[in-house]
Amino acid sequence: MRIETKPGAAHNAFDPRPLARKAAAVFALLALSALCSCSSSKTRFGYVATGQGVFAFRMDGGTGAASQIFGSPFVAKTNASFGAASASSVIVHPSNKFLYVADQDIDSISLFDIDSTTGALTEVQPRTALTTSAGGAGLSPAVLTMDSSGQFLFVANQATNDVWVFSIGPSGALTFVSSAQLAAAPGGLTLSASGNLLYVPVPAVSAVYVFGVNGGTLTQVGTPFIVSGGVGTLAVDPGGNFLYVPNPSADTVTVLRIQSDGSLTFGSGAFATGLTPTAAATNPTGAYLYVANFGATNLSQYQVDSASGTLTPLTTATASTGTQPLSILIDPDAKFAFVVNQQSRSVTEFTFNSNGTLGTTNNALQLNVEPRSFSITK
Repeated sequence: MRIETKPGAAHNAFDPRPLARKAAAVFALLALSALCSCSSSKTRFGYVATGQGVFAFRMDGGTGAASQIFGSPFVAKTNASFGAASASSVIVHPSNKFLYVADQDIDSISLFDIDSTTGALTEVQPRTALTTSAGGAGLSPAVLTMDSSGQFLFVANQATNDVWVFSIGPSGALTFVSSAQLAAAPGGLTLSASGNLLYVPVPAVSAVYVFGVNGGTLTQVGTPFIVSGGVGTLAVDPGGNFLYVPNPSADTVTVLRIQSDGSLTFGSGAFATGLTPTAAATNPTGAYLYVANFGATNLSQYQVDSASGTLTPLTTATASTGTQPLSILIDPDAKFAFVVNQQSRSVTEFTFNSNGTLGTTNNALQLNVEPRSFSITK
């Protein structure tokens, strides 16, 4: 129906169009509000270190769904004829502004700026060479970790058997602070929740080194703690009471008790895992422990006794992963757990169920090259 007035006629007839326009506007606002509330999960960015550079993914913070970012993989180039440095480890700064990459084959650390909108990476030159003014050199950086405040970057160098610490400036620039020598190549780096203790597994001698951290300076605590059955990537209890040590040659995980000074004693024992456990991680509260079984294509899942550290397998004792699970990353937002799978060239994504078990999201990140390390923005 169309309502008209003749030219010159009095405009005293009711015109519904203004009300209709207002109703339409209100409906549009309500629809937009509903849409926003349903899709309010923030976008996050995930980065995977590989031998071909750093693969980058745009990830939905609610569902975990991911898509590769344009321009990925991003590479640290050394010159026009050399395509990319070999990225062995990646870690995102807590500010979400920077990504640090260990360039294992050229003995340096690369800094990338993270585009907050797209997640794309831009390398900031010059990269940090692992050398000191006194003539020291670090060779084959393989693992990176960082304190929760983003003040210090820790680097494990496998060819020189040492750990280096750098302070992080406002622009992301690194300044060498200290180093510590080990008996053999470090296999990982695990900081306590407070950042004042660093635990370093050394597989060649089946030992765990403990260092106090004060202003970036490392001070060894006691003598290296020997654990039978080998040592994999460690997990520390968020409350600072226990250290969990995967034993790859014994198919167990050993629970150590952390003393007040950070030193270690044997705890509640060694508990059976799957084949060749290589890495461990707790959930954010420390109530549950997960162990990646490199030879079994799964994770072992345990409940942790908060008083003794005793591990009890959950009713669903394992969670399926890709082939050869290598490491576990717990999401800094405590929403997901990520498992890096070497042979299947993927990163498996899990959510935390209320009973402590992990549930798959079916959003695995698939690559065409072996992944080595994974990190994600907050």
